[in-house]
Amino acid sequence: MGDVRPPLLWLSGPSGVGKSTIGWEVFALLSRNGVKTAFVDADQISLCHPMPEGMTHRLRARNLAAMWRNFQQEGGRCLVLAGFVHTPEEVREYTTLLPGLRFTVCRLRVESAELKERFLARGWRPELVEHAVAEARALDHSDYADLCVPTGGLTVPEAARLVRERAGGWPGDLPAATLGDAAGRRSRPPADDAPFPVLWVCGATAVGKSTAGYELFTQIYRSGVRAAYVDVKQISALGPGADHRALKARNLAAVWSGHRAMGARCLVVSGEADDTVRGYADRLPGAEITVCRLHAGPETLAERVAQRGRGGGPAIPGDELRGLDADALSRAAGRAAREAEALDRPKVGHLRIDTDGRSVQEVAADVLARSGGWPHLT
Repeated sequence: MGDVRPPLLWLSGPSGVGKSTIGWEVFALLSRNGVKTAFVDADQISLCHPMPEGMTHRLRARNLAAMWRNFQQEGGRCLVLAGFVHTPEEVREYTTLLPGLRFTVCRLRVESAELKERFLARGWRPELVEHAVAEARALDHSDYADLCVPTGGLTVPEAARLVRERAGGWPGDLPAATLGDAAGRRSRPPADDAPFPVLWVCGATAVGKSTAGYELFTQIYRSGVRAAYVDVKQISALGPGADHRALKARNLAAVWSGHRAMGARCLVVSGEADDTVRGYADRLPGAEITVCRLHAGPETLAERVAQRGRGGGPAIPGDELRGLDADALSRAAGRAAREAEALDRPKVGHLRIDTDGRSVQEVAADVLARSGGWPHLT
C-alpha cells in the first residue's frame, strides 16, 4: 500500500531562482483543475525581527504546521511551499513538526548569468546579487534535496511542468479530503491574554498597503523593538472554493502565536479595506488594534496600478495586476479609485493617511507620528 499522506512539494534554491513564481504556477494550475491546493511562501511566515540567531527555520516550521491544520480544515489536500533551505538538519525542523505530510524537496537551479539576470529583474536589493550567486554555488554541493531541477531558459509554465514531471507527476495520488468539524473551525492556537499593539494598514487596491506596512515594520524593529509583520493575503492561498476570510483570521492567529513565542511585542498587518477588526479581534486575545487607512487620488492609483502591471513593486506571488494589458489595467485603476472614494464615505479606520506624492518612508513616518508614537510599549 502506498503512502497516503497529503503531499508537500518544497521548492528551494538561491534568491532569485524563481521559487515563489514557479510554486505559485503549480498552485494555480492545480487549483484551476479542481485540486484543493495550498501555497505558502516561507518568507511571509517568518517576518519577526530582530530574530534570535538560528531560529528562522524553527519559527517557519512551527507556523507552517499551525497553518496546515487550518488548510486541512478547509479541505486542503496538498501543499506547495517556497523557501530557502541549506541542510538536511534544517529540513528535519519541518518534517518533525509535520509528520503527517509526505515531503518532496526540490532544488531549482540555473546558471550564474541567468540567475543574475533574474535577480536584478526583480528590482529589489540589487546589491545582494553576488551573494545570491555565491549561495547558488554552495547549494551545488549540498545534499538536502530529493531532486534538482534545472530551469534555465524555461518559461514559468514550462518550469512548473518540468518540476511536476521530475517529482513523479506531483502531487500523484491524493488522500480523500477531510473537512474539519465545527469544533475544529472554532479552535485557535494557545495564546495569553496580555495586551499587545496591532497596527492594521488598509486601503484601496494599489494604494501601497504591503509596501507601507513592511516599511513600518522595518522602522520599528530597527529601533530595537522585536516586531512581527503579516500580509494577510499571503497566508490564505487555498483554492478553489475556500472561505478565505475565515482562513485569513485563523492563519493570522496561528502565525502571531509563533511570533509571540519568539518574543515579538507588536504586530503590523497589511490587509484589504474590509479586513478590519471584525472577525479578527476574537482570534487575537489581547490585541489593541489601530486601523490605519491609506488614501490616494485617482491619478496616483492609476500610476501605481500601471507600475504593478509592469512588474514593479514588491514581487508578491499571485499579484492579480502583474502582466495585465493596458485596457485591463485601466479598468483596475478605475475600480481602485471607486474603492478609495467608497472608503472615504464611512471614514474607515482610526487614521487616514494621504499618500499622494510621498515616499513610503514619509508615509510611515506620518503614521507613527499621528498614532502618537505607536506601538506604545511600556
